[in-house]
Amino acid sequence: MSGGAVLEGVVMQVVPQKERDLIAKLLLRDGTAAGVYVYGGMGGGTQNKPRVFEPGNMMRVQIRPSRAGVGGDLAVAAENLLLWRSAQIRHDARAFALLCLYLEMSLKTAVTHHPGGNATEHAGHFGVVSNALFHLDQALAEKSFAWSTHLTLFLTKFLHHLGILPDEASCVFCGEALGEDPSTPLVADQGGFACAACAAAASLPASLRPVRPFLAQAVRTRFQDWRAMPEVPPEVNVQLMQFWGHHLNVRLPDLASYRLLF
Repeated sequence: MSGGAVLEGVVMQVVPQKERDLIAKLLLRDGTAAGVYVYGGMGGGTQNKPRVFEPGNMMRVQIRPSRAGVGGDLAVAAENLLLWRSAQIRHDARAFALLCLYLEMSLKTAVTHHPGGNATEHAGHFGVVSNALFHLDQALAEKSFAWSTHLTLFLTKFLHHLGILPDEASCVFCGEALGEDPSTPLVADQGGFACAACAAAASLPASLRPVRPFLAQAVRTRFQDWRAMPEVPPEVNVQLMQFWGHHLNVRLPDLASYRLLF
């Protein structure tokens, strides 16, 4: 590929256009989102070309000059190259639902790409998603895939990137250390955990599933060290998803992939 601007990113969404065209929404390496119009991107035709713009695939796209565009801020692909695709995820229903969830959550949060802009503060978004997909595929290849554990790692890193990761060490009300009690509730509208005294004063029920110990371990575990994580009860991730949804004003039932998992 030579000449013209080049975009690299993970395909978050594909929208068919006309008979064989598509619009792909990419999560770029700088963590921003860009839409690209791809003529013939759906594949097929007289040469029976395969479709490579699939959700989760990593693509490199050379962009045509803006005067050749289809209108608005939508870039038009001149050439494209598949950089990475999962060998395993689409063969496992839970793993594919996770992939879709990661991408749906990314679509809800990624800021728009502006050519020539400096958006390095969002680069962590791309790192979280790309690492989550790579190590998810790796776990499937090793036949040691535990979907809820991988989701906990993703949610922890994603919440940290967004700047809303709850502090697992201190009470969100009084600031005192939380100690060893694992039942301290996660209070979404306050953005953290409550100690026993503050939870009682606010009439908050104890957590039926201990979120804090799993969150604390996930914070200290890199994606590549996923084997060191214990198996996480799905109810823990429900609470973390509710926390994310509360702060991003997202109704979880509106996420199709969430309904597939829970």
